[in-house]
Amino acid sequence: MSIETDTDIRDITIIGAGPVGLCTAFWAGMREATARIVDSLPEIGGQLTTLYPEKWIFDVPGHPKVLAKDLVAQLREQIEPFDVPIHLEITAESISYEGEGDDRIVVIRTAEGHELRSRTVVVSGGHGAFGPKKLPVSDVDMEPWEGKGVHDLVGDKHECLNKRVLIVGGGDSACDWVLNLLDTADHITLVHRRDAFRAHELTVSQVKEAAEGPHVDLHTPYVVKQVNGNGNVESVVLHNATEGEDHSFEIECDAILLQLGFSTKLGPLKEWGFELEKNAIKVGPTFETSLERVWACGDITTFDGKIKLIATGFGEAAIAVAQAVHTIRPDMKLQPAYSTNTGVPGGVAGQP
Repeated sequence: MSIETDTDIRDITIIGAGPVGLCTAFWAGMREATARIVDSLPEIGGQLTTLYPEKWIFDVPGHPKVLAKDLVAQLREQIEPFDVPIHLEITAESISYEGEGDDRIVVIRTAEGHELRSRTVVVSGGHGAFGPKKLPVSDVDMEPWEGKGVHDLVGDKHECLNKRVLIVGGGDSACDWVLNLLDTADHITLVHRRDAFRAHELTVSQVKEAAEGPHVDLHTPYVVKQVNGNGNVESVVLHNATEGEDHSFEIECDAILLQLGFSTKLGPLKEWGFELEKNAIKVGPTFETSLERVWACGDITTFDGKIKLIATGFGEAAIAVAQAVHTIRPDMKLQPAYSTNTGVPGGVAGQP
């Protein structure tokens, strides 16, 4: 979709098209506020689309389990009645203001030279800009093997169909991929440099249970020290992380998934003047930021008691939107009407 004209003023500009950003647009629509979404990525969905579209998500209320890509599609469908422009590959670079009082306008200038005007802004990014972490240089250089069996990201799990897959990592992504590939890979080996895992306790229990069978091997505390192959990955040498080369062995594999977590940064947002804490935007009880007419929600925020989950981000978005709309329309109640009574505004004949 082409960028809007610089004179088009929306009620809310939403920065971030991840799941919380899409949910923010939904809540804006439910409050009959006009919105737009801006994201620097080429697709909607944030990390769900870019990092693990084929992974199951188990902690979204109402979904016993849902594929990440399917959740994104459903969130996109949910905002269709509200005609929300989504501007992708557009980076929000700076912020300024025009006018005074009730006519105050927030101007977002983009790295591409556009000016987007709105009455309020809601920053709903995940962790900001992100990218997969690499193995330490002290282990092994994986770069020569990238595209030859080594993957940071997997867009389609069928890339691992009938393959012997080595997964490196000890967090949620590594353990989730073990479970996600049980019906796809020929054999799965999980390698982690520590005995303890950082993943959710239930997931770790499921991985250990799977490792009791012939389909999954679990090696801790081990690290990858050598990759072998003729053009493509064929095997790796594992060293014990505490005992070293005296305790090493070779295993055959066709694919290596590096699931070591992701490095994040705020990018241009860091220069906007937000009050920051540990690379996150500090917000108050109503998700207001230190900037005028700017709220924030989702993993990019921090406050006492913060829990980083999609589910909590959805609730944060509802509060942020209610506050933003109430600021520009003080006569509108903070408490929205219940959808069981109103449906979707304009979506059902005879309803407002």
